[in-house]
Amino acid sequence: MRSDVEGIAPQTIRQARLDAGLTQVSAASLVHVTPLTWKRWESGDRTMHPAFWELFALKVETGRSRGKNRDEPK
Repeated sequence: MRSDVEGIAPQTIRQARLDAGLTQVSAASLVHVTPLTWKRWESGDRTMHPAFWELFALKVETGRSRGKNRDEPK
């Protein structure tokens, strides 16, 4: 996952979600947005705010370090 948060490309968002083993619905739930919002980020219709990217990265890393099933909404 990229460490910088400016100009997050839709392909980067999608790949990070896939790498985390998440569906669009579960990724959206993880950062408290609607599945439609997540879909728009991945399609490039909307730009993901850097705060959501950071939140996603933190939650994915926390889930990995605790060995939790990241596909379950928190």
